[in-house]
Amino acid sequence: MASCERNVVFDSSLEEKEVCLEPLHCSVQFDHNILKWNYFCGSAKTIKNSISMQMIGVLIGSAMFGQISDSFGRRKSMLVTMAGMAIGWILVAKSYDLTLFTVSRTAVGFFTGGSISVLNVFIMENIPKKHRMWINMAITWSPNMLPLAAMAWATGDWRSLALLNAIVCVPGLLFCFLCIHESPRWLIHCGKIAEAQEIMRREFGSSKEETVNDTLHKAVRNEYEMMLRADSQKRRYSFCHLFYTPKLAITTIVLAFS
Repeated sequence: MASCERNVVFDSSLEEKEVCLEPLHCSVQFDHNILKWNYFCGSAKTIKNSISMQMIGVLIGSAMFGQISDSFGRRKSMLVTMAGMAIGWILVAKSYDLTLFTVSRTAVGFFTGGSISVLNVFIMENIPKKHRMWINMAITWSPNMLPLAAMAWATGDWRSLALLNAIVCVPGLLFCFLCIHESPRWLIHCGKIAEAQEIMRREFGSSKEETVNDTLHKAVRNEYEMMLRADSQKRRYSFCHLFYTPKLAITTIVLAFS
């Protein structure tokens, strides 16, 4: 909110100490649901609770899709998360009260958290080490705040912004469906050697080049044998092992809130 009648400018730093006026004839920089549903002053705590629920959805999605991608593949998991985000944003735009808004935004957070966890692993498995850091820094929250602010300015209200977010998901969904292959490393880990070799042939050389075929075959076999040796020497881990010891649990919590 920018200001209300009688030239009273809203100061967000005052929180609940501000003089609460009935929001008539208010000018706004962005038409948000807080104004539509009259969540001001004491009732503003309800908005904060809604945001907390949305972030819980992000945490649960990150945890679940890490396991789902290990079981069903990176590509399928990314398709599900992007489709879920697109549908979730449409439901957000159709929300008529705070309860439905919270549920739909929590669903968006669930699939967003899943997308983050799967995408990071997919990048690690498909990009050379020297390019991993800058790509991980580029595909994250901070660099995308600028285009998101531009989208909010262009739309002017929360429903239109939600629909635009849904539209933005569509190109990524189509690109992943048409152009992205499954992670060869995941295929090798699952014992799908022939499929991994075929993907690597398409990426690195023609199927008629014997030298390329021999090199890829040896690389895939070596990777598979290394994974077999590693699996025979260590136990399988899950998300729960991040909290297996007090020291590891503290480290995980600190990193999560950093």
